[in-house]
Amino acid sequence: MKRFAVQFFFSLLIVVLFLGFGYYYKDETNRLWQDIISQFLPCHKPITYSIANLDSRFNLTSAELLEYTRQAEAIWETPVKKQLFEYSPNAMIQINFIYDHRQKSTDDLKEMGIVIHGDQSSYDILKAKYDTLLLNYNQKKVRLDAMLASYNADKIAYDKDVARWNARGGALKEEYDALEVRRIDLISQVNTINEAQGSINELVDPINSAGSALNTLIETLNLHVNKYNTIGSSKEKVFDEGEYISNAQGTVINIFQFNDSTQLLRVLAHEFGHALGLEHIDNPKAIMYYLNEGVNEKLTSDDLRAMKSRCKIQ
Repeated sequence: MKRFAVQFFFSLLIVVLFLGFGYYYKDETNRLWQDIISQFLPCHKPITYSIANLDSRFNLTSAELLEYTRQAEAIWETPVKKQLFEYSPNAMIQINFIYDHRQKSTDDLKEMGIVIHGDQSSYDILKAKYDTLLLNYNQKKVRLDAMLASYNADKIAYDKDVARWNARGGALKEEYDALEVRRIDLISQVNTINEAQGSINELVDPINSAGSALNTLIETLNLHVNKYNTIGSSKEKVFDEGEYISNAQGTVINIFQFNDSTQLLRVLAHEFGHALGLEHIDNPKAIMYYLNEGVNEKLTSDDLRAMKSRCKIQ
């Protein structure tokens, strides 16, 4: 009887520890279980997602974003008449809209009337705009440098004359009035210099945005040209519109950049494709192509074939 009680106690302890472990690590356990199901029974049940973070600078409301995600779902679900995704507040996949240099560059370019499509034409148009902006910047910079040199020379001469008269106990009225005119002129020069500097500063962001986009197009199009330098920054900035990450910390879809509603819909659909377990497809029109350069909002035959193979759909 005593032996039975000991065995029962240890069995109960193991069960309690197991339940406690499962509760404490319920998110990780649930994620592991979902991964196992996804591996052995892909598309068996809808993949749940929710909106975790939406930066207001994207100028999207939560309702608008949910409508885009529903449309992105439909791109995959409609051809096979099967629910593959589902919105849920407690979903396993968290979608984040992260505003950084990528979308800022896109917004800057859109203000200049330029939309990047990832082709040679976009590169040529953007390069011409970049060259114009840089020429304007350099011309203004030359004028600013000349103004600064003139101001510094006048300021040194003025300070020297003021010091000389102060050493003599003060300037005569005629000399004092002349110094006052020079002082006022120096103030005027400073104001002019500040305006010129402000005008130059307004060009920095557009130039950097254009340069960053050109560097991305150079890589995308495999062009054999030198990369473009940015002004006031040595950090190379690359456009990655979105990413799908699944690891021990969780599963997320991060969206960084889009030009318009079509591109947003395609990048969401693309990352949903990764959530299904699909890899990139070597077809520029495909949703699962590694670049978001198409305009179609439907699966290509390549997309459909890959999805049916993955989901074991006839």
